[in-house]
Amino acid sequence: MIHHSGGSFGTIEFLQKVHRERQANDPIDAIPYHYIIGNGNGLREGEVASDWRQELGIWGAHVSGRNTARNMWGIGICLIGNYEMYPVPELQYNSLVSLTKSLMSEYNISVHNVTGHGHIEGEQTKCPGKLFPMEQFKRDIA
Repeated sequence: MIHHSGGSFGTIEFLQKVHRERQANDPIDAIPYHYIIGNGNGLREGEVASDWRQELGIWGAHVSGRNTARNMWGIGICLIGNYEMYPVPELQYNSLVSLTKSLMSEYNISVHNVTGHGHIEGEQTKCPGKLFPMEQFKRDIA
């Protein structure tokens, strides 16, 4: 599942802090996503990072409680940036395509099961943003 952070800065440590502030009762002290991809502000543009949530295969915390199965079984990838306001930088987009294709191959995920956070029934968000090229992305990972 593809997300955007909504903010212009991001690192593992920063997102851990934000997650702890927003979801103080989450027993997992990690970022809510399995991967983040930098935009050049905090992480290098296109840099893929993860913390121990991904390493240990622990469920995500990247969608609402209305879709807990997506958290339990889905893989969350967050692009640092606000793609309601700005287009996705090329290196970041290319890293997303490469990472997604690799995960699709490793876990036998169909292109039909790759989507944006706001494209899931019951979610009330515009994530990953109106300027995220979802149709192009689907073609690029197919």
